[in-house]
Amino acid sequence: MEKTENFDKPPEGRVLPLTFYLPKTSANKEIYQNGLSKIIDRLVVKMETNIEKCWRLWEKFSPKKSLFQLWDFRYSWYQGWGFKPFFYTIYFGKKPVAVLPLWYNEIEKKYQWFGGTWPEDNCFFVNDSDFILPLLKIAPKPILLNAIEENNTLSPLKEIYFKQDTPKYIIPVSYYQSLDDFLSTLKKKNRHHLRYYEKRFSEIITKVELVEGNQSKNLSLLQKLSIFDFERKEDGDFSEYRKKQRIKTFEMIYKNQGVYKIISLYIWIGDYLAAYDILGLYKNNLYLLTGAADLKRFPGLGVYVTALELKKAWEWRVEMIDCMQEDYNWKHKYFTPKPLLRFEKL
Repeated sequence: MEKTENFDKPPEGRVLPLTFYLPKTSANKEIYQNGLSKIIDRLVVKMETNIEKCWRLWEKFSPKKSLFQLWDFRYSWYQGWGFKPFFYTIYFGKKPVAVLPLWYNEIEKKYQWFGGTWPEDNCFFVNDSDFILPLLKIAPKPILLNAIEENNTLSPLKEIYFKQDTPKYIIPVSYYQSLDDFLSTLKKKNRHHLRYYEKRFSEIITKVELVEGNQSKNLSLLQKLSIFDFERKEDGDFSEYRKKQRIKTFEMIYKNQGVYKIISLYIWIGDYLAAYDILGLYKNNLYLLTGAADLKRFPGLGVYVTALELKKAWEWRVEMIDCMQEDYNWKHKYFTPKPLLRFEKL
């Protein structure tokens, strides 16, 4: 990737010409030859760090097609971590025409999407796709922009500026006539496991609860299960729920719901909480956001939870199930990988 200027201290609140960042040199010739060539001298860049102004820009540009593209969801991560926003905004006159919504991660010492690396379905906020390249070039360093939606507007830039990111895993529920229709597409072994563990655990589970609304008071239960689940294998891994910022974030995800809905799934065996999942619903899509289960005591319980959530998705007639990134050595058995991109400057 070609080198660009690194503005370590962004000029907050100042308005500077885009040509200050991108002078007319051979390194920037693509921009001076595309659709922006006639107006580039009238484009300016402003760094917005005021959270209310950032909110207004987000609301103006976000396509809001995904849960992760909602301000209320992203703002939960800001409330949890408190990293300062840096919204690089290109203006044509007084009109914002492109925004790169970032924050600076003080722990990892790099710029990221506003909300960090956890939210997915990221996209570039632009009025015209010609503005994507200038945003990439003025992006500060070091920066990691992950989980970017792959689409046609990025095709001309893909090979030069982007790399393949870890895929996310989905099921296009509306594509199938029924749950049985979907199950028939799975490998025989995986289909058998779903049915086997569904039957096995249905005989010992005392209660399954699906609770809407604010259940943040129970996050300590999720924390306990997650720590036990992640750290049982003694492989050096640790639960993100050891971090108070993660707990605070999900507390706010619960409290900020309204445009989206959160459903808590509790599975009890006797008087013991054996599994706890947090599900999101938005635009008739189901998001399997996070969860944990006592797999040491109850091997196969994770498969049962998956079987239950698949059944609920068809009962609720959702259009898609989003199981997010990272395979964890099981998602590929039931879900379809969806490619995502990443952009990085060191």
